[in-house]
Amino acid sequence: MNFKIMCKHLLIRPLFWCVFALALLVFSLGISWQVSKATNFLYNVWYQTLEINTLISKSVPKNTQGKRDFPINDVKLHKKKFADIVQSIHHHGDGLTEISYLNHQGILQKLLTKSEVQHLQDVANLLDNMTKLWWGNLLFMLSLLIFYGRKAKQLTAESIRAMPTAKQKLIALACLVSLVVAMLTIWGFTPIFYYLHTVIFPNDHQWFFYYQDSLMASLMKAPDIFAAIAGQLLLVALLLALIIDAILSLYQRQK
Repeated sequence: MNFKIMCKHLLIRPLFWCVFALALLVFSLGISWQVSKATNFLYNVWYQTLEINTLISKSVPKNTQGKRDFPINDVKLHKKKFADIVQSIHHHGDGLTEISYLNHQGILQKLLTKSEVQHLQDVANLLDNMTKLWWGNLLFMLSLLIFYGRKAKQLTAESIRAMPTAKQKLIALACLVSLVVAMLTIWGFTPIFYYLHTVIFPNDHQWFFYYQDSLMASLMKAPDIFAAIAGQLLLVALLLALIIDAILSLYQRQK
């Protein structure tokens, strides 16, 4: 094998596949997000698993923002308010200031403080930008699918357009998973989660809220619920990506 073929086999081809795999993962995460959104991010499950009601019962009586009248035992209300927030941030932040609850005296109270509305508006803006990124990634991924799927007289094992073997893919996946696990082990999910907030959101906008200061944080048991949601998003995305990759690999083998 000469040097040119070696470079193609060892460098260029794996690089093409890594780029495709990344684009495929971004696409799959977008689909996974939509599936999770349709199920309210499995809030019913995480509400029980993370014992969110217990946290609400402890934090609401200590609330410093005049919201100690929030019904702590109304599970249906808790789930509805979480769904209202999800609905608003997926519609450019519309309706955030109108999200309210009825206290035991029948008085309508605003759920969110000004700082919480501002933060959730930042989240809504981020989602809008991520949506644009996803559509751009979709076009890029489709071009790579055409690159891998177009007809050829002969598709040799050394071809740049040939998909890596299952063993090579597993090695690459194992390396990536090991890297992620190592990062989480060294720094932990919460510090990484907080650091990303400092990078993504404006410096003068509040994004950290103590439970006793925020019904929003209590309803979500942040950041615990975000770790759970991240896990479910990644699981669904990986399954979808593996299915698409398997179909493409089978198509190439049949050619």
